[in-house]
Amino acid sequence: MPIWGIGVKLIMSSVLYALLAILITYSYPDLFIMRNIPYINLLITSLPLFFIGVLYLAISGRKIVTDFKKDILIKDGIFAYVRNPIYSAWILFIIPALALLSKSWLVLSTPIFSYIAFKILIKKEDSCLERLFGEEYLRYRSEVNEIIPKFKISNENIALNSLIW
Repeated sequence: MPIWGIGVKLIMSSVLYALLAILITYSYPDLFIMRNIPYINLLITSLPLFFIGVLYLAISGRKIVTDFKKDILIKDGIFAYVRNPIYSAWILFIIPALALLSKSWLVLSTPIFSYIAFKILIKKEDSCLERLFGEEYLRYRSEVNEIIPKFKISNENIALNSLIW
């Protein structure tokens, strides 16, 4: 498995879908253009999504680049909260942000397509990680979400928060 896993296939399939959706939208603008939502509202919504996604992507990418060659299962940092943070950044933040800028209902379906493509493609990556890391990966997979980060709240966090507030 290459360092970026299924990433290239996932992004390429998402970009092709988005381009097709844009082509259809501009061929049939009366059906797909969002006319009732001011563009400034879409822009204000998309900018935070985009910047969060880019930050999330940078943190994830840096972690992979620095730890990939160590032949260890990366489970710390952002990987303690989500197993696939790069794919998560794209599907939850970057693609929706860019889709909002298109002002198209059809293009807004791109994250859904991307998630479906992810679910199909990730099987190969999961099999590879299971083969490489065995029981350690199976345990990690059972404890950490695939795409949506799962933040763990411990008694220490609750105690600290009650001291702060």
